Amino acid sequence: MPPKVTDTRPTPEALHAVEEETAASARRIVATYAQDFLDGVTLMCMLGVEPKGLVYSKVAAELEEPEPAPAKRTRKKTTKKAAKKTTKKTTKKATKKTTKKTVKKA
Repeated sequence: MPPKVTDTRPTPEALHAVEEETAASARRIVATYAQDFLDGVTLMCMLGVEPKGLVYSKVAAELEEPEPAPAKRTRKKTTKKAAKKTTKKTTKKATKKTTKKTVKKA
């Protein structure tokens, strides 16, 4: 008669406890290396150790706010353009006058 074989495999409850412990320690390590909250959530989701109820798409949508457009300052832009135009006009006039003078002398 063969010897009695005992089951040496751990129970599913014991495996689940080990998995939770490993996931918790992985979350702790990710939290130490993450530079901000979104970075930590991203890494946890990539590794598959995110806490229950954490959904990356919801977190990313909440944290990514649209950046406000900078206020347009038309006054400064128009004055700069006007100044550039006037300097261009004066240089053009001056070059025309000098070319006319040189043509007349020749």
